[in-house]
Amino acid sequence: MIKLPPDWTFVAQFVCFLLLWQLMRWALFGPVQRALAARAARTTGYRARAEALRTEASALAAGVEAQLAEGRREGTREADDVRRRAEAEEQAVLARYRAEAQAVLERERATTSAQAAAARAPLRADAARLATSVVAKVLGRPA
Repeated sequence: MIKLPPDWTFVAQFVCFLLLWQLMRWALFGPVQRALAARAARTTGYRARAEALRTEASALAAGVEAQLAEGRREGTREADDVRRRAEAEEQAVLARYRAEAQAVLERERATTSAQAAAARAPLRADAARLATSVVAKVLGRPA
């Protein structure tokens, strides 16, 4: 039951509570609050630093990607130049060998026609002699 006015034990308990509360504030709550504040400050600082490092890493990655893209473009350009030079050289070699082949072909055609003409001359003489002989035998008299 509650007594009015409260007796001296209520006042003693209240005083003990206030003393314990002050003692806990001085010994426990203050240091814990300071430790939590320091931890929050460090965490915030580390988060800010991590964010700055993340931003810097993104910028560096973008720079590296740009350099890689430029390198790829340059490599492609150089490969195209090499390919074009090789194709031009190939066309020059092919043209030279075509010209040589055409010259050989013309020379062989000339040689062959000379040989054919040389082979026809005796055959024409033989053909004329044989024709005269055949006409003489068919007609029974010289033609």
